[in-house]
Amino acid sequence: MRLQSLEVPVADVSRAVRFYADVLGLPPVVRMGDQAATFFLGDVHGGMVTLMRSAKPISSEGPVIVFQAEGGMDVARARLQARGVQFVGMEHSPLGLTAYFHDSEGNRLALFDGTISARFREQARAPLGELQARLREAEARTMAVLDGLSEAQARHIPAPGEWAIVDHVGHIIDSLDSCGRLVQELAAGQQPPRDRLWRKEYPSPSFAGALADLRRAFSEAHAWLQELPGTASESSLAHGVFGELNNREWVAFMLFHVGMHAGQVQEIKSAPGFPRA
Repeated sequence: MRLQSLEVPVADVSRAVRFYADVLGLPPVVRMGDQAATFFLGDVHGGMVTLMRSAKPISSEGPVIVFQAEGGMDVARARLQARGVQFVGMEHSPLGLTAYFHDSEGNRLALFDGTISARFREQARAPLGELQARLREAEARTMAVLDGLSEAQARHIPAPGEWAIVDHVGHIIDSLDSCGRLVQELAAGQQPPRDRLWRKEYPSPSFAGALADLRRAFSEAHAWLQELPGTASESSLAHGVFGELNNREWVAFMLFHVGMHAGQVQEIKSAPGFPRA
């Protein structure tokens, strides 16, 4: 069987039409007054989505419509954020990276990028100078998004069960330190223990202290990256999502990972309810 169309419940057809046309950029097919509207999902061969007026409350726990992240996740997310979209979560899977958001009615949508793993495997083959430049860029972006935050802002919890900004900082510190150790061990032909990679919690006595530790971790990362061999290690360590990675592939993953968490910090800052200074 071939998918023909999806029906999506909406409370306000006109409002939903503006979102799917102006924000998502879907080509319209037909409008049926204030009762329904249909759009192509991508081109004319990709099926259709029909927005159906519904008097029932819209559930944010229903099925997810997933769109391909054209141009890569960073480009696609930035394009939608510029149109007012606020992302509410991101997940890794063996297939790639998924970023979730809602339409104007509260239905769950997502962007999917299945090229993440392939991209950082390719980036792992870059010259050392390019990897060093990317680390400097990741550090600058991370420190810029954290600049000027108060203790209260850093410890603001966006939603139950979610991380505060200070938790993201702790996780970045942990990833820089852990990657540094395993990259050097893999280069030396050793096999790092998988169970020591990441911590689960990141207690910090103060946000200022966390920032100081972050600067230390970046400084040490610049130092150990300087010693990265020009060829990939024969030994590898399995990542829980992306599989076996050699020493240079772990560096590329680390750079991607730091940038991802810096982006999540920016999303926390931009979300409604974030405390103002």
